[in-house]
Amino acid sequence: MRKLLFLAVALCLSFAANAQMRSLGLTLGPFEGISMQHGVYGTENVFQLDLGYQTGVPSAGSVRLMGSYNIMIWSPEWTDEGNWNIYAGPGAYVGGGWAPGKGLTFGVFAVAGLEYLFEGFPLQLCADLRPTFGTVLTNDDFVFDLDGLLGFVPSVSVRYMF
Repeated sequence: MRKLLFLAVALCLSFAANAQMRSLGLTLGPFEGISMQHGVYGTENVFQLDLGYQTGVPSAGSVRLMGSYNIMIWSPEWTDEGNWNIYAGPGAYVGGGWAPGKGLTFGVFAVAGLEYLFEGFPLQLCADLRPTFGTVLTNDDFVFDLDGLLGFVPSVSVRYMF
């Protein structure tokens, strides 16, 4: 378990090594935690890293480290002030839990969302969906992680931009 967690952290740090900090904030929804974004190689795309807690399920009690690569798909001109972005991308997560039926959890996910960047004020608002497909490895079982289906419930993020 320690080797897998070390590998996940090392992979996340390697992606962030050539990135520039973009924003830092909170995510609320079925997954709650601290959210950080880095710009990737001078593009509009970002690498997002979330550390938080899976909530809202009977077997809640899973702490997760989630990393995703968000590709900016479209930037519509819906308002004169501020910027809208629609993004999607792949991601992976690793975590652990202490509730009954929880253990080492890992898997992949897809993210799709909408963000608004205020003009003249360093605030970013996001709403996204993150359905996950993963497994839970306990002492005596290896099962599908049903908590990941809550990814179809929108999460809302508020971040301060640098």
